[in-house]
Amino acid sequence: MLMLRLLRRAALALGLVALVLPSAASGQLRDIVTKNVAASSSASELELRFDDDSRLAISFEGGSVFIDGETVGDYESGDPLDEAFRQLLGQAMALENGALAEALVDWSVPSTLEDVLVARRIDEALERSIQEVDVQVDVRDGDVSISIGDESSLAQLLIGSVTRLGVLDDALEGLDEEFRIHINEDVTIEAGEIERRNVVVIEGTLRVEGEVRGNVVVVGGALDVPDDGEIRGEARIADSRILGNSGEVRGGIVDVLKTERDLEVDLRDRMREEIREEVRSDLWNEFLSAARFEDDGFSIMAVFRPVIRGVSGIMEKLLIVFVLGLLGAGFFAVAGDNVDAIAETARRAPGRAAMVGLAGSFLLIPVWLLGTVALAISIIGIPVAVAWVPLFPIAAAMAAVLGYIAVARNAGEWLADSTWPWTGWIRKSNPIFTLFGGLLGLMFAFLAGHLMSIVPVLGMFSWVLFVIGSLLMFYAMQIGFGAVLLTRVGRRREYYPSDVDAAWEDAMRVDVDADDSGAEAAPNA
Repeated sequence: MLMLRLLRRAALALGLVALVLPSAASGQLRDIVTKNVAASSSASELELRFDDDSRLAISFEGGSVFIDGETVGDYESGDPLDEAFRQLLGQAMALENGALAEALVDWSVPSTLEDVLVARRIDEALERSIQEVDVQVDVRDGDVSISIGDESSLAQLLIGSVTRLGVLDDALEGLDEEFRIHINEDVTIEAGEIERRNVVVIEGTLRVEGEVRGNVVVVGGALDVPDDGEIRGEARIADSRILGNSGEVRGGIVDVLKTERDLEVDLRDRMREEIREEVRSDLWNEFLSAARFEDDGFSIMAVFRPVIRGVSGIMEKLLIVFVLGLLGAGFFAVAGDNVDAIAETARRAPGRAAMVGLAGSFLLIPVWLLGTVALAISIIGIPVAVAWVPLFPIAAAMAAVLGYIAVARNAGEWLADSTWPWTGWIRKSNPIFTLFGGLLGLMFAFLAGHLMSIVPVLGMFSWVLFVIGSLLMFYAMQIGFGAVLLTRVGRRREYYPSDVDAAWEDAMRVDVDADDSGAEAAPNA
């Protein structure tokens, strides 16, 4: 409890210091011994030398901002940051020493800047170099000495660095009540010097050349213990580096954040495992994508893709042949005469049937729409329209299929009369055989195209076969659909004259018989 009261009082004292620092700092400005102001179209520089031989140099050159030779940010020529710094240089040229120091300290970040980080760095560098604050705070119930480099460091600790305060609380846990605290300062325990209190350095480097009989706490800085240095207590570090450890640290070096780092390592291990699982899942999804042909990139399945596509295309066309063959067998069994009439019209007048079928295809949608409107506008026709809307497209599709089957049977009979060896199984006496043979014949271009697509070299020629097969199927469907319309779905046979050759032979035979009869009658006369 005493330690908690001590920390509260120390924090209250720091807060009071932060309130009085602005008024106290004005009387603690360093003397500026020399100044160097240079400005050109491409660069600008402010260099200050103080009475303690320290130096501050701020320059804008080549698009970069330098503070004491270190790059702190970027700028563009003529931007608000460049203009603000050049205005500051104009004031610096007209002022000297104390007035110059006050003007530089009073300079603040312009509100028009979009990126204020670099301007703040310049402002902090000016204030840190020109005004020096060394505050000693005594807290009862314990000896606490607090030394602060400047008020900006204090403000950063109290306002902007919640993490540092939390780490400091962990680092101070369990220590004695006497402290020597330095904020944003480099501290050296000289050789022969004995420090009996705990030494706390925040944002600075602690070098122990002498002896520290208490504990050492370094937060956000560095610890250096050379050969003759000695720390009797613990050396607690948090987010800090060890520059040298050749001296003696009796209590050992304790990393306050080791537990947090262990948690971070465990968290990283878990994240790595989750990433591995995610990668495995992504690889599996990519494999499935390649198997489904969803990825055009290279994969193992890419080698077999043409084969699978070709075989699947062949199986698809064979399945269509099988389904149409079953439908054709049903039509033959139910309405064989109708199919014969349609097939005869398609065979004897294919051109006329194709024209009628093409015209009928274009008129299907208008007829359907007109019929729907005509039925819908009358009360009696509304019930009929309910059936007309779905049944008309179905009837048109069935008519197209019936016509295509009739044309396929004609194609099968033509193949049966051919001399090709692979058509020997087609028998004209069996309409089922001729139907399947004709369907395969009409699908032959597609089947050949899918077969050629398996071979990469011949894949480009498969598209030619696909085009030929599409045109052949379109022409066959138009002929069949036209034949269905001409024959009123096979219920009325079209009249066709006798075969021309047979009629010619009959006519010649009549003429010959007439000549013979005339020749025999002449002698009798």
